[in-house]
Amino acid sequence: MMTRRVAGMLAVTVLTTAISISAYEIGHVTLNLVDSARDDRPVPTEVYYPSDVPGEEVPVALPPEAGFPVLAFGHGFVISVDDYRFVWEGLVPEGYVVALPRTETGLTPSHLDLGLDLAFAGNELLAAGEDPASPFFGAIAATRGVGGHSMGGGASFLAMASAPGITALFNFAAAETSPSAIAAASQITAPALLFGGSLDCVTPPPTHQLPMYEALNSGCRTYAELQGASHCQFAEYNVWCNLGELGCPPPTMSRDQQHQLTLGLLRPWLDHFLCGDLDAWAEFQALLASQPEVSSLQDCGAAVAAGSANRRFPDVRLTVSSRKPASSQANFVVESRVGGTFALSIYDVSGRRLRGLTLRQSGAGRHEFAWDGTDDRQRPVATGCYLCRLDSHPACAPVRVLVIR
Repeated sequence: MMTRRVAGMLAVTVLTTAISISAYEIGHVTLNLVDSARDDRPVPTEVYYPSDVPGEEVPVALPPEAGFPVLAFGHGFVISVDDYRFVWEGLVPEGYVVALPRTETGLTPSHLDLGLDLAFAGNELLAAGEDPASPFFGAIAATRGVGGHSMGGGASFLAMASAPGITALFNFAAAETSPSAIAAASQITAPALLFGGSLDCVTPPPTHQLPMYEALNSGCRTYAELQGASHCQFAEYNVWCNLGELGCPPPTMSRDQQHQLTLGLLRPWLDHFLCGDLDAWAEFQALLASQPEVSSLQDCGAAVAAGSANRRFPDVRLTVSSRKPASSQANFVVESRVGGTFALSIYDVSGRRLRGLTLRQSGAGRHEFAWDGTDDRQRPVATGCYLCRLDSHPACAPVRVLVIR
């Protein structure tokens, strides 16, 4: 369980908008997923997610209105998922859920299975966002991305080709795979960001990333080559990867520099295509043009105009305020940039309306509703999960309340 139980009280859990723009902490859980469509294939997946306190199976942080986008990330050949710490440490605090399947780790991996695992893990987290029994209920965005490094980068093309619903593709030093990632690229129309290293002699850009880039059918594709970057420095140090680089020219930038440069470009790109942040696109373009260590190719049209001004900061937000330990009520807060009437309702998980609360003709600012855990007839509701929705503003994400008697 990832919720806190308090006997005889209302336990408030995740599912609302974060008011603060400060960075999130990192929570972690291992999900033992099983793909029933592939003969009950086990897909153990490490999931790192935004939280208010760091740790194992801690509650998910209050999400933005649209939820936290999921990024499924594939590992390189004989490289552990644990060697991509910089990925989740760089992206989770910015409001992303990072899922890393721990599959195809042996000496004869199936590239296709890894690609299908990436698509499956993303699908499962989307489903978890709709499941009232899941700790991710209401916290997952409809948009999602898939990416990876080396073999996992090539597998991300296979994942994208198998699941057209994936919003965006990104990868680091992607390797040609079997079946072919280059061939799969021709089926991909979603936005794509490919990274390569100029000193990569394991998956040299001319025979790996550049043919993938050219084959993409994407409405917006970008290739960023980091000058002085190596193949293995797109991960943490790994002895097996380093053995594969014997005879390669040594990198002229440090591992940390390579990580920071990669994340510096990736974050605003993701913010634009997965969070609808138009300002982030301008930031990405400025960084791409101003970094002397980056050579790039780009082919983008009207796709860059997708999304609203910035879905992270809507006009009206619904949240749960802090609760004193001795309190027996939940306090819901509406943060509004405009005035009006705010109608709020409590529903059970079947969608049955139990209680209505209304604040009429209120101005802009912060408004608070208190719920004592009873229905409209003042009867205490049973132990269970309940949704609070702002019916007057249906675009607002609901919040979830767990009642334990």
